[in-house]
Amino acid sequence: MKNRLKLITKYEPSVKAFVPGTFVQKKVNDAYKKSNILNRSTHPLAGTTLGIKDIINIDGHLTECGSNLPSKLFSGPQASCVTKLLNAGAVFVGKTVTTEFAISDPGLTHNPRNLGHTPGGSSSGSAAAVAAGFCDVALGTQTSGSIIRPAGFCGVIGYKPTFGRIPTDGVLPFSKSMDHVGLMATDLDVLEKTLKVIVKDWSEVPYNDNHNYNLGVPLGSYIELADSDITLQYLNVLEKLSSSIYQAKNVKLIEDVLKYNDEMDELIHAELYQVHSKWFKRYRDDYKALSLQSIEAGEIVKKERFVHLKEKANAYTSWMQSLMSKEQIDLWVAPTAPTLAPLGLSNTGDFKMASIWSYTGLPVLCLPTSVNINNLPYSIQIIGRYGEDELLLKHAKRIQNIIGELQIKNFWEI
Repeated sequence: MKNRLKLITKYEPSVKAFVPGTFVQKKVNDAYKKSNILNRSTHPLAGTTLGIKDIINIDGHLTECGSNLPSKLFSGPQASCVTKLLNAGAVFVGKTVTTEFAISDPGLTHNPRNLGHTPGGSSSGSAAAVAAGFCDVALGTQTSGSIIRPAGFCGVIGYKPTFGRIPTDGVLPFSKSMDHVGLMATDLDVLEKTLKVIVKDWSEVPYNDNHNYNLGVPLGSYIELADSDITLQYLNVLEKLSSSIYQAKNVKLIEDVLKYNDEMDELIHAELYQVHSKWFKRYRDDYKALSLQSIEAGEIVKKERFVHLKEKANAYTSWMQSLMSKEQIDLWVAPTAPTLAPLGLSNTGDFKMASIWSYTGLPVLCLPTSVNINNLPYSIQIIGRYGEDELLLKHAKRIQNIIGELQIKNFWEI
């Protein structure tokens, strides 16, 4: 812990992963000493350090949501997912920076792999804190691509559960129909012990090493979103996997991914407006530009249109499960985002390759695969069947063994 605290003290002023004032070295050190002597059989996360995205409530700290609006608006009971982690022995290190209200207006967080690039969003600080070695695991949230994309951009393990398997109480909503609480972690072992604490009804499942599994390769308008460099890296990973127990199977995923994304945006913005309508008139001038734009987009969605969009979302979820069953797809493998982490901090990157899996509620894991000459990570996302998060983790371990675990340097190590 001594070395970790030195690391944070020295490099957090450059990375800016934590909300100012929420990391207090003495408090963290004292909490770690108490945690580290706990019995691991009753406190499986003893000694595990934790960051918490700043739209998630934790007792004793304000929830500011990356916003200039009064923090008292967002106060409430501690999130049950936080309570479970702390009761299991996890050590709170700090609140992590989020884009405003987990929408799109970036904070000041830099990518610790290359400070000139975005860490992604909206769980910007959570991904950066884990990548920088400031904490072992960090809570994030995803509505479209806000866990998986920053995990990929920062080269860490990212996990979005099947919809509903981690409760969202104590979290300021973006879209109640699409919000997921998930995690960033330094490695799959840390992720696994955390999931056993936080995921509802987690259970052990068998994994047959002698069975051949079908990897869905999502062709058509979906894969065409990726640039040529991302596509080449993705195909290289598929080639490695296809020489093992996995068999790649081409499936045309969706006719027009942009139309689908527009419909999803319309739905989540309508629900966003429902959350903010009680504050919007009074504090309108305090919202940042992209938040304002998103809330205004939701305000104009009529009730009949909203009901129709909800019905379509439910139909998409059923369609995806039927498609995987019909095509005998055990899991999808896809690029995490259409590009590597963009240069600058003005935007957090394109979410469109992650959003379909949020829309259909499937469990997703992000694995880093390699880096480019600028130390920017490549990654893949693997997507399991609905409710089969435990099996997805088993697949992730096997896939990581095949492609190799990646150790990525940070800016101060290059």
